[in-house]
Amino acid sequence: MGIRFDSVTVRYGDNTVLDRLDLTVEPGEAMALLGPSGSGKTTALRAVAGFVTPASGRVLIGGRDVTALPPYRRGIGMVVRACRSTSRTGTRSTAS
Repeated sequence: MGIRFDSVTVRYGDNTVLDRLDLTVEPGEAMALLGPSGSGKTTALRAVAGFVTPASGRVLIGGRDVTALPPYRRGIGMVVRACRSTSRTGTRSTAS
C-alpha cells in the first residue's frame, strides 16, 4: 500500500507547516522523515492518519484519496514515540 502526498499544505492558524508537499512512498518501500523540531515530520504523519486536514492538496493511500476520510476509515494507525535526547543518553542507547 503506497502513500502519496499530492501538493499537501497544512496550516495551524497563520503558521504554514507543510507547504505543497509532494512525496510518494511506493508499496514495500522504507522511508524516513528526518529534520529538526518543527519541520513538519509529525504533521505529515498526522495528515496520513487523518488527525489533521490539509488546507489544500490530497493524501492518497493505496491510490485512494483519503483526504476527507476520518481516521477510523483509513485502515492505518499511528504511534508517536517520546523523544529521548541524544545529548544526555548517547546515540547508542537512544537507538536501542
